[in-house]
Amino acid sequence: MSLETVEHALAEFYCNQNVEVHKILLDFQNSVDAWNLVWNMLDTSKPHEIQFFGATTLHIKITKQWLQLKRTDYMLLRDKILDTLIKYYNSSGPANVINKLCYCLCAYVVRTVPNHWPDAIPQLMETFRNSLSQSSINVSVMILEILMALPDEFGATTLIQTRRNEVRRELQQSSLQVLSIVDSILQSDSLDPIVVHALKCAASWLDIGFDLIKCHQLTDTFISVILNPERSQVCVILAIDALKSLCTHPRTSVCEATVFEVLSKVIILSDKLFNLEITEEPNVVVDKLFDLFLGIGDQHFRPIVQGLLNNNTRELCTKYFNLYLTCTNAPGYYPVNENYSEKTFTFWFLLQDDLLSNDAGPDNSLLTIVKPLYVSLTQVLLKKVAYPENLESWTPDERELFRCYRQDISDTFTYCYFILQSEMLDVLLTIYKQVTCDRETAIAQWQTVEACLYAFTAIAEPLQNHDSHPHIKQLMSSLGSLPYEQIDQKAAVAAMDTIGAYYYWMETNPSYLDLIVPLLMMGLHNSNMFSSASIALRDIAKECRQSIAPYNDVILNTSMIALKQVKKQKEELRLMYTIGVILSAMPFPKCKPSLDMFINPSLEVITNILAIEENAEFVKNRSLLQNRIRVLSSLVSAIDQKHTVYHIIETTTPLLHITAVKYFISSSEDILYAVVCEFLKTIVSKLQEDGSLALNVIIEILMIGFRKSPQPAGMILFKEIVIMFGRQNVYIPIIKSTYEEICMRVKCMFEQVSPADQFSLGDVMESYLSLQGHIFRKWPFIAVDNPNVDFTFVFKLASEALCANEIFLAKTATFFLTAFISTSREKRSLFKVIEDNGQFLVMKIICIIKGDVVKTNLDIMCEVLLMLNKKYSDNLRRWFHDIVTVQNIVLPNVTEDMKTKFFKRVLKEKSNKKALQGAVREFSFICRGLIQIDPETES
Repeated sequence: MSLETVEHALAEFYCNQNVEVHKILLDFQNSVDAWNLVWNMLDTSKPHEIQFFGATTLHIKITKQWLQLKRTDYMLLRDKILDTLIKYYNSSGPANVINKLCYCLCAYVVRTVPNHWPDAIPQLMETFRNSLSQSSINVSVMILEILMALPDEFGATTLIQTRRNEVRRELQQSSLQVLSIVDSILQSDSLDPIVVHALKCAASWLDIGFDLIKCHQLTDTFISVILNPERSQVCVILAIDALKSLCTHPRTSVCEATVFEVLSKVIILSDKLFNLEITEEPNVVVDKLFDLFLGIGDQHFRPIVQGLLNNNTRELCTKYFNLYLTCTNAPGYYPVNENYSEKTFTFWFLLQDDLLSNDAGPDNSLLTIVKPLYVSLTQVLLKKVAYPENLESWTPDERELFRCYRQDISDTFTYCYFILQSEMLDVLLTIYKQVTCDRETAIAQWQTVEACLYAFTAIAEPLQNHDSHPHIKQLMSSLGSLPYEQIDQKAAVAAMDTIGAYYYWMETNPSYLDLIVPLLMMGLHNSNMFSSASIALRDIAKECRQSIAPYNDVILNTSMIALKQVKKQKEELRLMYTIGVILSAMPFPKCKPSLDMFINPSLEVITNILAIEENAEFVKNRSLLQNRIRVLSSLVSAIDQKHTVYHIIETTTPLLHITAVKYFISSSEDILYAVVCEFLKTIVSKLQEDGSLALNVIIEILMIGFRKSPQPAGMILFKEIVIMFGRQNVYIPIIKSTYEEICMRVKCMFEQVSPADQFSLGDVMESYLSLQGHIFRKWPFIAVDNPNVDFTFVFKLASEALCANEIFLAKTATFFLTAFISTSREKRSLFKVIEDNGQFLVMKIICIIKGDVVKTNLDIMCEVLLMLNKKYSDNLRRWFHDIVTVQNIVLPNVTEDMKTKFFKRVLKEKSNKKALQGAVREFSFICRGLIQIDPETES
């Protein structure tokens, strides 16, 4: 491809971004000719766009196509990059081109140190000092730009581990020299632009690794920049980032004495964080400083905690703990006024986890020291979790962030409870009593009321594992006196949530149901409280079936009224589930009138809709029909009494059969069919081992819709039938015949679409292979030796699905294939399927390995490869040889020797899945060009 062609294509691409032109440019970048043509494009007289494209192409060649370059050309390439970069810098060329050339040079360094270019970094600095004609300031900027890009390029380059370690060691040997240069620049009276480059360079090199003992003097340098009022905010922020890199690198943990020396210097910056005022938006510098101290807390957690026991370090460590509490207590509301406090939650988790670990013990002295801190933390969290007065004025995004923030605080309340136990309950109950001492106070301070109830709700689960606390009795007794009509509804909802959270407590304290049940019935009549009240009622009804029996009539009557007022279906479904729980606790003759009272309205609606003759009118009511079936399904899902389930079957299946005959449609997305199947699946799960009453009609309804159009819902229902009744001889004939027909119709469906369009039926494919996988794992006798099922089709379909971009489909294919291959050795008909089509599967596996399929499928596919190697090792060796050698399938970026070594390694692994995955992943990454390997070195 000529230079003129490329330049013309580039000009056209910038005008209209034509796809064909884009392909021409990509082809050029992938060609060997590009190594030579880029230098013409990088001529300083060329237009800016051509220069930048040339620099970008050069970077791609070095990072992605290094193997195209001969070793004899390495030095020539280096000299050309250096000459071009110096030329651009001396002529003040475009900044983005210079920047890209810097990354080209750094990519070259990563590829060649230390074997082909020893002492690269000192040579680079010396070269630029001697070659640049600009002022010393610009020379410094240039050197810093290159040095800054080198760690970035190293981090962005994918290398095999041995090579990565080799390059890292080489960079670390130069880190002290680089950081010394940075230190001298920062200590001089340099201008802000140079300081910015120096700080960025420092942060990059500190991330590579360093010797803290030799570099800790940088702490003073960074702090001086942060405290210098003449420095710009950009410099201050970058200095904080660099200081964080210095203080939080993992290698610093080995020098504990030096760590404390550094921490004693850094703590001076905390003066900026105390006595903060509420601001309209978060302060960037404050945010960065909190990040710094929290990073220190994460990295040096153990020394800081243990330092509380040492007289020499206790004062310093106490300052750090108070600083973290100050951060949690940042003034204002998250996320509007501050965004710092949520960053401390991880620290509080780590602290309680460490204090309660086995080596610390529950009675250790650290716990005694830290308990007052957690008491203060509890009080701070109560303030931070409280709702603001002006929540409605916040944006939707801010309200969502605040909701997530409250959930994080809920988790942190549990950490506080693990440390404080009953002391936390004392704190919460004392504050709660203060704000609920009378109606007026409760109404005025509803935010604190809600916060206390929220905290009690948060710790309900850990409280379940401890002895009963008298605090909960006091709390429950007080809930009846809250002014629910006058207080803000958020507090009223919190009261319902609290009742629901302590559902387990009601079982051992049934006398409190006299108070709680009326409150919940009141909640069901209130649209704001309905959701929380219905959840609480559901959980209490499930836990306290016997204790709540005296209130069944009240609950059922109230629920009947509430159902007429419910507007959201998910709330109706929840309440119907609760009704099902209540009815399950009653003997069938007694519960039948109530059961009919709740199912008859839905049955009447269904009957009326089915009576509609005009199709257009029925379509309008189709969603209503679906909703009524969902309601019945929710009721059934809660019932575990056989006679009650049978009664529902008798009343519903005739209507569902009419629905199937008249209104199932030939569509892969028939929602009505899916809803009916979900209802029948719930029924099947309740039948236990006796399906004589309903199984035939359920399968008939299933197949009416499936014959019109195979759908996932039908196969999921059939899978449930197989799971429940697959072992029972009486049902095997109907299960086998249904299985045979499902296989036939799925095959017919896929034969009507082209191979390219198969994945458009991915949901059908996934549910079908899941069904097959379950059958072959648990009841292979249902499938094996069935002459009417084409297992070659199933096997090839699964092999295709293994290459799907949808991860769940690939996993399902693996689930089936491993089961099928495992079973096939004992069954002649299945063995022949593998013998005849195993090479087809191996071809798909090789396509995944060489990069035709997304790399997320690699680990999944290895399970199939491992099973093939276990059961068909000799065949696998032959298939590999035939595909790679005889058919000569190209595996890019690898030599014949590398192929041979890889296939030998694969065939060796018959049990170690992790080792196989590692080998396959590395080889695939080489094929995909994600890992660059010198073939001569590899061989």
